[in-house]
Amino acid sequence: MIEIRHFQLIKMISEAGSMTKASEKLFLTQPTLSHQLKEIESKLGASLFLRINKKLILTEEGKKIIEAAHEILPRIAQIENDIKGIRRKVKHLRLTTQCYTCYHWLPEIMKKFQTEFPTTEIDIVTEAMSNPVDYLLKGEIDLAITNNLKRQSGIKFEKLFEDEQVALVPSRHPLAARPYLRPSDFKNESLIIYKEDINKDYFAQNVLIPRSIPIGHVTKMQLTEARVELVKAGMGLTVLSKWLVKPFVRDTSLIKLIPIGKNGFYRTWYTGTLQSRQNEPGLKQFISFLRDQELGS
Repeated sequence: MIEIRHFQLIKMISEAGSMTKASEKLFLTQPTLSHQLKEIESKLGASLFLRINKKLILTEEGKKIIEAAHEILPRIAQIENDIKGIRRKVKHLRLTTQCYTCYHWLPEIMKKFQTEFPTTEIDIVTEAMSNPVDYLLKGEIDLAITNNLKRQSGIKFEKLFEDEQVALVPSRHPLAARPYLRPSDFKNESLIIYKEDINKDYFAQNVLIPRSIPIGHVTKMQLTEARVELVKAGMGLTVLSKWLVKPFVRDTSLIKLIPIGKNGFYRTWYTGTLQSRQNEPGLKQFISFLRDQELGS
């Protein structure tokens, strides 16, 4: 049978264009190279090169071998690299978060994790944000940081922290004097949200929609700073994480930060992993780092 080294040899001869140049690159004598080529042609029962004006020209059979070499040799090289990677224990931790606000604190945790697990590469899979459980079940991510506790067989959820959500209200708005806002206070108010669809907004899903509270104009804005500025300008109300907006509302002459409900309104965060992988050291350590940060404080 033709061997990998045969593909390499024929490819080198074809690229060099002559036995002399090929023998130099392969560190073989020309008679040795000629002998090996004849041996391959004997096994195949076909000539692979024609000599025309002192040049080597591929025959139809030779072209077939070169076509195969271009497919086989890179694949072999990739397999060898993969095996070397396994030997070095290079691994990947694929994760997703269900909210872009997580990127305010996630990089520091990633940096801390890679200090202890330097051979583990972290990949953030943004396309899994909208439905992390399905991506876990398909094996396309290893860890989900989510606020949607969607119970599913085979998935283990662990509570991380509670994240208080507060309302941002223009200082001149009638609601700005309230000690806290009730769900009914949002009736017909303009709302500035992150999501494209109000039905996918966390506050709307959990507070407004279940109570059939109608909303006025809805503005979509993904940037936290821009949402704050829109509120200051009197363009509507918005609901954001308390820890996230504190740096933007030091000046209360234009904006007020008001709790939602007498006891506050909280969004609970969880980690989700496959139950079959919950005891893997890398996953356990990353989750431990998430808990240690006390991100909801």
